[in-house]
Amino acid sequence: MSKSDILRSDAAKDFRKGLLKFFILKMLDRNEMHGYAMMSRIEELSGWKVSPGSLYPMLFNLSTQGLVKVKVAKMRKLFSLTPKGKMFIGQVNLNFDTGLEEISRIFKEL
Repeated sequence: MSKSDILRSDAAKDFRKGLLKFFILKMLDRNEMHGYAMMSRIEELSGWKVSPGSLYPMLFNLSTQGLVKVKVAKMRKLFSLTPKGKMFIGQVNLNFDTGLEEISRIFKEL
């Protein structure tokens, strides 16, 4: 399985759901974006075509958690991180490599 197939496979469906939250927050940590741009960027980098039915409920969820805010500009909704969202993704950034190593270790030992 190539890297480009990993996120597109049926076996990765649950994995994708978990990653979507982090992908959104990471993108918004760099720039405010509208939904279509987020879907396009994820597909460009991974080959995974995120549906609006997955993206927008996740954005709503992140908004209710106080991590993301939305504003309307030129008939589009632009999403950005709140201060709480910036703190959250900052912690993820600090612990990302260690977290992946720990997940890999546990998965192998199970």
